[in-house]
Amino acid sequence: MLLLLARLALADDATCLACCRAGGIGGCPTTLEVRTERSATEPLGSRWELMGAWVVACDGSGRFDPTIVRQLDHEPEYGEVVGSGKNPLAVHCFAQACALPRNVCVGPATASGDIGLVGCEDTLAVDQKALAVGPGRAPGAGAIVVVIDGRPLVAEPESQPAPTPGSAPPPDTTPPPSAPWPAPPKAPAAPSAPAPPPVLELPADPPDACSPAREPIRSESRKRVGSGDDLRITGNSAEALRDYKAALTLDKCNGYAWMSIAQLAGDQARTDLTIRALRNATRLLPTHPGAWLMLGRAYESFGQRGLAAEAFKRATELAPGSAEAVEGYMRTR
Repeated sequence: MLLLLARLALADDATCLACCRAGGIGGCPTTLEVRTERSATEPLGSRWELMGAWVVACDGSGRFDPTIVRQLDHEPEYGEVVGSGKNPLAVHCFAQACALPRNVCVGPATASGDIGLVGCEDTLAVDQKALAVGPGRAPGAGAIVVVIDGRPLVAEPESQPAPTPGSAPPPDTTPPPSAPWPAPPKAPAAPSAPAPPPVLELPADPPDACSPAREPIRSESRKRVGSGDDLRITGNSAEALRDYKAALTLDKCNGYAWMSIAQLAGDQARTDLTIRALRNATRLLPTHPGAWLMLGRAYESFGQRGLAAEAFKRATELAPGSAEAVEGYMRTR
């Protein structure tokens, strides 16, 4: 697995191309062709022909070009970026490295799998009037492109709360300059040599005011927890830990990643790390009875009966039908 965080700060064609090349994307666009109300479409056998499109440049400016003619396998919808279904991630990369028109955002995929541009506030397909407004926000201001396994994923800029006094700052996930990219392939381990257990170095605790990542980063974070769970169940704890850490790098507020790390720590009898991970999990998932139940078990095994009782009591409040939570509370109170 390869994880790269790249902060983009310039709005030019070279930056857009560099972003796409970083993720191995070929044919990265430095302009976007969008169907508007002035575009004409007509069936052409089993295909459709588009005549005329609004061209969005990397600086956020645009113009309608009536000479554009494109043949497509479907009739494009209004606001659709022509041909984006072949490489939708390239459109996201363009949006991060370049400036879109003011109040214009990249929308969800259409029924055909292509990407459309929508109004940031009303989420309706953009019309030519919206595209003609001109450049919007400063492109790349705080934008993050995450490249995982050769696939770029983008996170929209989000304001970070000021750290509270005494709280630990968010972890610095910027890779060291000397780290090579892409990483060379690992040599396969000899079948007779079992992999040593991973050194459990937990990530930094999430900040007190935790703002979850946006899609698709949050979705990818959840997938990483799932793949890590599969690896942990099959005994591949080192790779599982790597996936859990990747999940938290993508979304520092992913409480399920902390629950899975707690299970991994429990497998290695590291009760101290189990408790730390579960304290983070219950803070991020305060209404999850399973997290409180696990925390109660961990406290009890560590000899902290009073804290165990508090955790078991919270689990019973959230899941009154849990016999294990009730029994744990009665046993430790």
